[in-house]
Amino acid sequence: MDFSSEPGPKMGCVIRGRAPVTSLSYHESGSHLFVASEKDSVLRIVDCLNGGAPTDRSPMIKLQREGIRTVESTHHGHCVLFSPGMNGGVPKKNNVHYLSVHDNKILREFEGHSGVINGISMSPVDDTFLTSSIDGTVRLWDCGKSGNSLGEMKLPANVEGAPLAVFDSTGLVFGVSAAMAGGEGNHIQLYDARNYTVGPFSEMKVTRQDIESKLRVSGSTPERAYALSKAEWTSMEFNKSGKQILIGANGGIALSVDGYEGTVLHSFLTETGPGGTTSSLPMAACFTVDDRSVICGNDDGTVSCYQADSGLLARKLRGHVDRVGAVAVSPKYAQFATACTGTAVWIC
Repeated sequence: MDFSSEPGPKMGCVIRGRAPVTSLSYHESGSHLFVASEKDSVLRIVDCLNGGAPTDRSPMIKLQREGIRTVESTHHGHCVLFSPGMNGGVPKKNNVHYLSVHDNKILREFEGHSGVINGISMSPVDDTFLTSSIDGTVRLWDCGKSGNSLGEMKLPANVEGAPLAVFDSTGLVFGVSAAMAGGEGNHIQLYDARNYTVGPFSEMKVTRQDIESKLRVSGSTPERAYALSKAEWTSMEFNKSGKQILIGANGGIALSVDGYEGTVLHSFLTETGPGGTTSSLPMAACFTVDDRSVICGNDDGTVSCYQADSGLLARKLRGHVDRVGAVAVSPKYAQFATACTGTAVWIC
């Protein structure tokens, strides 16, 4: 997607909600978008081809008993994976649910984690998926098989905090990140998805000093650059070619990292909200499917579109009334979605 040329993206439709959206996930066909909001425990479904509510299923599912925080589409058009929401800071369950949105039935539960699940990543080639948790483990599952996970990876002693795990676009490789001890940066380990038990085939170190240096070059004050260089990572994504990895972190920062060496290529900072204050919440960011751009949600309700190769701002989009906490790009069409309490589907 080229955001530098006119006339630029336009809003195709807006789906109103009552609570901040915490997760967006397109189906691989691009026909539907799944929208999760944790505060009101609601999953919404958007027809991305016609705009608005779908005609072949309910547009809204209430998950009051389980709660919902993160949603991940599967290869089945009527089924999604989701992790439970929080209740007073405590998850209702540390499970992943496999839900049929056609009749609002939970088909399977995947149990094994002992802490909050902070990420779900579906393989693009088969029915396996990854979960990461604050219990310090990454697990591999199969949508079609209930019971124990296929595999479990525990963090080594020289790392701390919660890991993140995500498949690349081929499904042949997945990455696992975790913070170095002492807040000195983060490890990114790459695994062969077909032979992960032998350990990672590549390990990169993204150092705190490298992040701080990039932030200072980009204009951040020394104090802010130091604070953000130690921010906890909250999301990770490969671009389609695998040459870059996009990291979202607390404090309204995102980083693009070289997918082979781990060097920090660019940093992206949120635009401040009302009163000029920046929240401690993570930045929502994603690549476009052609690897040309990075889309970032801002605290002030705008959406920034950057050139992925140069890191320069190509366009800023307006239309949201509050912090944009979730973004996603259609895998098939020139379309992307951004969300605060309402969800906007943009047409390029």
